[in-house]
Amino acid sequence: MRPKTGGLAVNASLQAIKVFEAAARLGSFKDAAEELSITSANVSHHISNLENRLGVRLFTRVNRGVILTSEGHQLSEATTAGLQKIQTALDNIKSDASRLNVDTTSSFAALVLIPLLHDFNKIYQNVDVEISTGEVVASRVNTLSIRLGDVTRVDESNLLKKERFNVYGSSPFIRSITVDKPPTVYLTKWKNNKLPDSPWKNWLIENEESLPNFEIKYFDQELYGVYEALAGKGLVFCSETLVSNFVKAGTLQPIVSQGVDSMLCYYIPTESWQHSAKMQAFVDWLKCQIK
Repeated sequence: MRPKTGGLAVNASLQAIKVFEAAARLGSFKDAAEELSITSANVSHHISNLENRLGVRLFTRVNRGVILTSEGHQLSEATTAGLQKIQTALDNIKSDASRLNVDTTSSFAALVLIPLLHDFNKIYQNVDVEISTGEVVASRVNTLSIRLGDVTRVDESNLLKKERFNVYGSSPFIRSITVDKPPTVYLTKWKNNKLPDSPWKNWLIENEESLPNFEIKYFDQELYGVYEALAGKGLVFCSETLVSNFVKAGTLQPIVSQGVDSMLCYYIPTESWQHSAKMQAFVDWLKCQIK
């Protein structure tokens, strides 16, 4: 059998490749037929068609089976590796069907998402939420990103929540504040210099008598200031969203009843049509929780 010339691609069906792979691996057309639940005649038919398309013999027939030719060995190595790769991909896709990857900032993950996951899991018991953190938008496939951004640059359809800010502290710490003992207020300087500043100056204008004297210290993430406030080491100026659970629990409280608006917001960079069903279910659920 002479090889075909001309450099044209050989069109072989996936079924023919699967039949060849099984026959090559088992060394028998009969055993391949049993494994694939087809007849031995079908196996021979697929192999013959494949050999005719390639223009080479892939097997040498012997009394009790078949053995691969040199060309057959070459194709066998490729088909075995290829089918194993396909099976691995199928297994991963099946696993991913029950997993939801969410990528967000460290502060939002630690202070909002993780405490809420218990409630989500009670409703969606078959969805396993995996959270990763970082300060830049994730580019991984099948990952839902939640970011902190400039509300003037975010489309309304992508908006999760616009942020308001206030000063918070533990009740014992707030009671300990005196003129002679000025409190430390923890503010955030964002790693991303494209983000708007927190509305600290606006808060001072609105509440100039609430903190007549204070010392400022900075972190690059809000959660560090929140942890310091929880530990009774100072006050934290941060978004209402991040401390809402602590305020409900009574471990933190605002020093004034009304916060101030900001130009910051949490948003989802992708459009709803890009979301899988479980992604959109998570988004809808989260909006209800934080609003």
